[in-house]
Amino acid sequence: MDFHVGQTFGEYSIVAILGAGAMERLFKVEHCLTKRTEAMKVLAAELATDTQIKRFEREMRALARLSHPHIAGLHHAVHSEKQLILFMEFIDGRTLESMLGAGRFPIDTGIEYIKQLLSALGYAHQQGVVHRDVTPANVIVTTSGDVKLTDFGLSKAFGDPLLTNCGEVLGSLPYLAPEQVKGVTSPDRRSDLYSVGAILYEHLTGQKPFGANRRLAPVLTDSEPEPQPPSKLDPSLPPKWDPIIRRALARNPEHRYQSAQEFLDAVVRLDEAPVSQLPLPQGRTMGIGVAIIGGLVLALVASPSLKSLRPVAPIIVPTQRLHIAPPDFATSIAVPEMTPPRPKRVVRVATAIVIEPPPAIAALRTAPIAPIPLPARAVIAPPPADPEAPDAPETAPERKKNFWSKLNVFKKKKNADSGEKP
Repeated sequence: MDFHVGQTFGEYSIVAILGAGAMERLFKVEHCLTKRTEAMKVLAAELATDTQIKRFEREMRALARLSHPHIAGLHHAVHSEKQLILFMEFIDGRTLESMLGAGRFPIDTGIEYIKQLLSALGYAHQQGVVHRDVTPANVIVTTSGDVKLTDFGLSKAFGDPLLTNCGEVLGSLPYLAPEQVKGVTSPDRRSDLYSVGAILYEHLTGQKPFGANRRLAPVLTDSEPEPQPPSKLDPSLPPKWDPIIRRALARNPEHRYQSAQEFLDAVVRLDEAPVSQLPLPQGRTMGIGVAIIGGLVLALVASPSLKSLRPVAPIIVPTQRLHIAPPDFATSIAVPEMTPPRPKRVVRVATAIVIEPPPAIAALRTAPIAPIPLPARAVIAPPPADPEAPDAPETAPERKKNFWSKLNVFKKKKNADSGEKP
């Protein structure tokens, strides 16, 4: 059956084509009743090999047993007209491969994606499912920043028979663990963790751990060199990322992280390290500054001089109720009853003290005292009158008489000038 856009298949209407391959095609469909958008994956069984059909059925069973917020969920599966059809969760977002190809993005953002990816793999491993194809192309980041692990076409549950033929390499070579390339052992959950380590390395450094064109021969012969530590490629990265990458990309599976939870715990511990432990200069400076300010505040609070500056609320006690209790030692001593003191009698004894004067003074005391003649009384004559000196102050009648006499003179003069008689 050939599907095309606008066609209705069962309860679904095909909206768009999302991808197409030799045997598989991916469509965007909408449920006619619920109007929910889903993804429809179709395998042309008449053109596929038995191995491809078994892998497709294995993917159905793997998705059917998984239900996790970071794994694309399976809604329904049908077998119609020699075609196997999966109806899965539709994810609106970008693949991590396209994001890494567009350039490096913030380190913290990528670390959050790695945490979600490890959480999804840890859950899948607990359910007995190994993905075996963990690559940036199979990791979709939604518009809200959630990671969705997709494409379990190469997944293998514990106990499933091995479908890979001798010499057949499945998956993306830059992210494949050495045991997957060699085929000497059955891939397990540590193979998925190796792939996550390769993705983390590419996010931190902007380069694939073994270059864009990895060769099979060095992997098969164990002559492939170890990838350079991330801090050597980018000095701004903390060196503590180096041991995490080295352990995640260990050639021997026994030397890697043995579980997704162990890998996740190591990333969380490093990502949530205190600022003072980070080797970045700004982190050290910030930590030292905070420590100095905190020490100064504590010293100021503990200083005795600060206590004297603190306002003390006054104690308001009514004066009529104010009572100060005496100290303990005062209450233990018997105080006699206080009586008013009697007035003291002062007895004065008069004694005569006779001091004999010297002979010279005694002779003067007995000699008669002659009167001292006083000088004649001096008569002070008044100074001669000064013609220019001002006259003595006039009395009130004299001032009045002079005033009218002067006024009459003015009247006489006026009459004389006018020819009138006074």
